[in-house]
This record gives sequence, structure tokens and C-alpha cells, in this order.
Amino acid sequence: MTEKEFMSGSELRQYLHISTRKMKYLMDNNYIPHENTGHTTHKYRVRTEDAVRFKARMDTEPGFLSELSGMFSNRTEWHPLPMFEATPENCEAFRRWLDSQLAELPDALPTQTAAELVGHNPQSIHKLIKENVLHGIKIGAVQYIPKTEFISYMASPKKLSTPRTEKYKELIKAFKYKQRREHENEQRRCKRKMKSRDCID
Repeated sequence: MTEKEFMSGSELRQYLHISTRKMKYLMDNNYIPHENTGHTTHKYRVRTEDAVRFKARMDTEPGFLSELSGMFSNRTEWHPLPMFEATPENCEAFRRWLDSQLAELPDALPTQTAAELVGHNPQSIHKLIKENVLHGIKIGAVQYIPKTEFISYMASPKKLSTPRTEKYKELIKAFKYKQRREHENEQRRCKRKMKSRDCID
């Protein structure tokens, strides 16, 4: 199977030993780079090298796809707890935090750099450019996107509600840790103020 340049969706499903529902979910949410042929049958086409790389991660990376655990079980309906409460306030706070984290990077990011920052593959960034979600400009062999636009996209409610990659989840966890520490520090300051008032009284 690995001698072929491409796999169909059916071949990929058999190769990964997953259900049709799970394979469709992986395709629809861009877990694996693929082409949509538009046909009813053989709808998806995946490069064999991408399939092999994905299966290697399934076999060797602890926690890989753990966010999908139980999602495709017929026994119970799966209702995952959101990792991030994507309220307008939280999204804006995350945007400001991410902007500070990437402050030293240039205003124009190479798509390769942008992809690495959040654990995406460059093809997914190029797809966003083609769909006019992000704006890109090509200089020589390198394509660039505006850093501020990329940050705003990664801080959007849609992205923060359904984080996919481990790298992106790590960023969210780091932000939530910072928020928690700030909240704890604020509580301590309030307690000190209350104690000082009691002493004065």
C-alpha cells in the first residue's frame, strides 16, 4: 500500500484501522492533509507519505488524538468539556497574551513559521489564504501572512472552542495558567487589604 503515491479514503480507513465516521471527522477537520475530489465515491485522496506519517504518530505519540477518545462510540453520546470558554472577553484576553508572546517576531510571518507556532502543517495555512480567511503575499519562494491577522484568527471563538493540535493546546494551557496565577495574586491582594483595614479599625 505504501508503494502508491495516493490513498483513497477507504484505503486510508483500512490502513489506520478506524471507523468510517472517525475517518470522515479527521478529513473534515483537517487532521490529515488531503484533497477533496468532489466525487460521491472516493471523495478523499491522501498522499501515502502523509498517511504513513499520521499512523506513526498514532502508534508512537502518547495522547495523540486523545481529545477524540469515546467520540465515536455507539454506546454513549459524547459531550466533551470545552478546554477553553470562548467568551468575547476570554478571546480578547488570549489575543493580547498571544500578541505579547509573539512580540519579537516580524510583522510578516512566513507561512512555515506560522504553522509551526500552532502545530499546523503549512498546507493548512495555504488553504486559509486560498479561502481568503488570511491574506498572503509571496516574495520569492516564501509566502508571508500578517502577524496581527494570524493572531486574531488563532484567538477567534471558532478556533479556541475546538483546539486540534497539541501545540495550540499548550498555548491555551499556558494562557490559562497565567490567568489562574493572576486571579490568585488578586485574591491575595484583596485579603491583605481586608486585613490592613481590620488592623486600622
